Amino acid sequence: MADRLPVVAIVGRPNVGKSSLYNLLVGEARSIVDEMEGVTRDIVIARVTTDRVSFNLYDTAGYLEEGDEFNALVQRKVRVAIGDADLILFIVDGRSLHPFDEELARILLRQKKKVILIANKLDTRDLEIHASEFYNLGFEEIMPFSVLHKRGYTTLLERIEDLLGDAEKRLAEAEEEVRVAIVGKPNVGKSQLLNTLLGYDRSIVSPVPGTTRDSIDDTIRWNGKLVRLIDTAGLRRQARIDENVEYYSNVRTVQAVERSDVVVLLLDATESISMQDKRIVELVMRKGRGLVVAFNKWDLRKAAGDENYFVQEEVRKSFHEELPSYPFLPVEFISARDGYKLQRLVETVFHVYHDFHYRVPTGDLNAWVKQEVRESDEEKPISDLKVYYATQVYAAPPGFIFFINSLKHMRKDFPRYLENRLRTVFEFSGVPMKILFREKERDKNKEDGGEKSKAFVGKGRTYRKKKKY
Repeated sequence: MADRLPVVAIVGRPNVGKSSLYNLLVGEARSIVDEMEGVTRDIVIARVTTDRVSFNLYDTAGYLEEGDEFNALVQRKVRVAIGDADLILFIVDGRSLHPFDEELARILLRQKKKVILIANKLDTRDLEIHASEFYNLGFEEIMPFSVLHKRGYTTLLERIEDLLGDAEKRLAEAEEEVRVAIVGKPNVGKSQLLNTLLGYDRSIVSPVPGTTRDSIDDTIRWNGKLVRLIDTAGLRRQARIDENVEYYSNVRTVQAVERSDVVVLLLDATESISMQDKRIVELVMRKGRGLVVAFNKWDLRKAAGDENYFVQEEVRKSFHEELPSYPFLPVEFISARDGYKLQRLVETVFHVYHDFHYRVPTGDLNAWVKQEVRESDEEKPISDLKVYYATQVYAAPPGFIFFINSLKHMRKDFPRYLENRLRTVFEFSGVPMKILFREKERDKNKEDGGEKSKAFVGKGRTYRKKKKY
């Protein structure tokens, strides 16, 4: 693995434009921006690559007095980001100096790190005179800036490159990365799972629902494989979203699903399956991602005497009865707090990741077609249907085209039969699948007088997989 990428941390008091600057440097809206204070609570990380340098960019919560216990956790994360940083972008509202700016400046000066003081919200050249007031903070470098109008953006990027230096480019070597999003309703233990897997408190864990708002990335190496873990905000029902921050949290969670390979849906083992849990399963399948279901807080079930294998099998059976369209989804039982069966969970994630990207060799696929794909007497055949050959046209998720003589001779349940057999024979677990049919040109021409063939798309429904997890 390549050396650690340099870290650039954006710090400042609330509402000075930290998340807006983060999004500008990243090149997309990865961090939630809102006028309400305290929207960002944890460290949000993204990689930024320029012509000269590559670095990890940290967005942090607004610096405040620690106050209550929850805010103390938030402020602790700000200090962690400062400690990790190779370069700090200290952003202020350039129109007025605030006591919190002075307090944070004293902390940064004690750290003796490279700091660029960014005087934001100076939208016109006439306003730049206000930047001189900030020289009293003790930093040599003050940069007039406007995130809104991108004033100073090129200068800032060049200065970051200069301070990190060409020798610090350290672009990560090309390496396969297993991207895993952790999703679920609020308070099922997503941040606790992330922290336990990482081995340190990366995400803020609190009994307060909605503590996590942004999607939070970090990486671990597990049995030699690089895994990117994405902690997400709890997905609420649309009817319960009553503020912009919650809306954007939901949007970030959906985006996290879209950029993952495998999703871990965390359920509370002490509660029954809810309609929202079912909606999340539907969302992941609709987005075409691998899915592993994990019942968390199994330590509480163990404490109640429910730790034995038969209880787990009953819960697994109940889950599949609640979602009969998805019997191929693997179900695990864990405790994020105690680390119970987390090794097994990660192994299952790797298994689903492999199936998500797997391509069946064309020779093996067509040997199976030749040997097994036929309409037998027991299956009420329509003898005129002929399946000539098949090919897997894409992976992630897997999709197949079967070439046949005519759509008119195919039973409605034949796509379901094929998908069921594919899952069983080639052991596809936890992944959605698409089946397409195409009439062979010469047969179509015979029936329709030369009309071009059309493709028929199977609905991609799912079937029971015999393999045990």
